[in-house]
Amino acid sequence: MTSPDPILAAITAHCAAYDAFQVAPEGEASILAEEGYRGAGDLLVTTACTTATGALKLLEHLRWWLADEAEFADAHQPTYGAAAVRVADLTMLACACWPTETLSQDPIHRAIATAEAAEAAHSAALSGLDENDDVQMRHANAAADASSAAFEALTTVTPTTRAGLFALAEFYARESEEFEPMCAGGQYLQHLATALRGSESTTLISGFPTSKAPSNQQLVCLIPRAVAQASMTASAQ
Repeated sequence: MTSPDPILAAITAHCAAYDAFQVAPEGEASILAEEGYRGAGDLLVTTACTTATGALKLLEHLRWWLADEAEFADAHQPTYGAAAVRVADLTMLACACWPTETLSQDPIHRAIATAEAAEAAHSAALSGLDENDDVQMRHANAAADASSAAFEALTTVTPTTRAGLFALAEFYARESEEFEPMCAGGQYLQHLATALRGSESTTLISGFPTSKAPSNQQLVCLIPRAVAQASMTASAQ
């Protein structure tokens, strides 16, 4: 009998600890909840995945957690940085090794994965950055340039399948909500992404071909504001 992937239990424990921390009353209860939350996070990023399904679930969970706690990233170090590194590794591995339905031959999936990996690497480079350290600054500048280039390249790729279109809409929704939390754009994009997925079962766009040749339309480059600002700041040093 195959043993269950231990990462699944780690994800469940992390979710429970997160929920407990959110509702813990001030005082000793809050301190204990925070300690449990930190411990669950440390366990999560150090637990190995033993199945492809578990790895994909971890990737999805970490993406959500990084976006949710982005405002408090410094307070969650070094766990936050470790999570960003695991997301980068898992994203590239998923694109290269896991031919699942969500990772089809549509080129947009690889473009999205590349952009996410570059963004995670940039975030990791900025974590604890010593601006007086020339080596660290060069590394941060290179990561910023790579991230900007990956996002620019993404805007030149046109989805060729419905799944790719859905993935692109959801990717932009996540980016907008993470880097512009006070802007309604992320909610609008998320609604669009949900509507697109729903339309597949309700045949609202039944006339949309299952594959489509790339068009000549130029897409607008949507590099996250935080990435662009970090790139300019690092380059100016």
